[in-house]
Amino acid sequence: MKAKKILLIIFFNLAIILAEIIFGLISNSFALIADALHNAGDVLAIIITYIALRFGTISPTFQYTFGFIRAEMMAAFTNTLFLLLTMFYMIYESIGRLFHPEIIAPEYMIVVGMIAVVANGISAYLLHGMGIEDHHHHEHHEHHEHDDHDDHDHGDANITSAYLHMLADTLISVGVVVAGFMIYYFEIYAIDAVLTIIFSLYIIRHSFPLFKRSFLSLMDANTLNIALEELEAIIFASGHVSNYHDLHIYQPNSKLKFISFHVLLENEDTSLRSCEAITGPMKEKLEKLGFNHILIQVDSLTNDAVHQKCIITNQ
Repeated sequence: MKAKKILLIIFFNLAIILAEIIFGLISNSFALIADALHNAGDVLAIIITYIALRFGTISPTFQYTFGFIRAEMMAAFTNTLFLLLTMFYMIYESIGRLFHPEIIAPEYMIVVGMIAVVANGISAYLLHGMGIEDHHHHEHHEHHEHDDHDDHDHGDANITSAYLHMLADTLISVGVVVAGFMIYYFEIYAIDAVLTIIFSLYIIRHSFPLFKRSFLSLMDANTLNIALEELEAIIFASGHVSNYHDLHIYQPNSKLKFISFHVLLENEDTSLRSCEAITGPMKEKLEKLGFNHILIQVDSLTNDAVHQKCIITNQ
């Protein structure tokens, strides 16, 4: 049911986007086109969520051992990069129009803008309803494991974010309608360029965080809110770890949080059961911090010396 609602929202808004672009070109209104591009960015975000949901059901293979966990961030980076470049171009063109205003047909702005208000409003209503359903579903399944708990919270956040985007689209479409009336009654043609710049700056402001986040994710950067001191306190808490190395922290998509590292134990003769007793509490504490893919390798002094020698040789 959730997937069908998302598809309905996608197709519903694609029709509005097409209408806004066509009539924006006919009426010579940049504000209408800017609103269409903003809607396109949000629809792409919803499409990414839908595709990521579908790809997430595909099991890893021997060739794709991680599955398609990076598909979400790759698409997000591409879409936001395109959106940012487009908005900068819209600002450039709008500044030129401020000095050389052009005649605009406000009737199309008013009619299409009103249709967009209704479409975006319905989409926001549907997404809001889905968020409420997820919230109740989560409340009735509090006994689920930690990973399920994270997934539900994350799902709520995704739907809420999409809802806020559509709500913003509704308000922007209202601005287009207001601009259309101002041009129709007062012939203030510069208002179109002014609103386009405002809309573009608004879109840039709200798109850049996702652009940055997706770029850092593709670069395997550590974007998680955890201090080095906090992590080291967990690693050295047992009193049996003398050192650690090869620490890697990254987030390949919005759900997965990976961490891996090697620990060097003070006692080389530690048994496997003792090693598990040392690393077990580490994993539990890391899970509480939100990590859901944890890999800890235990090394001896001999293996660590070989590792250090390899590093020096490779340098």
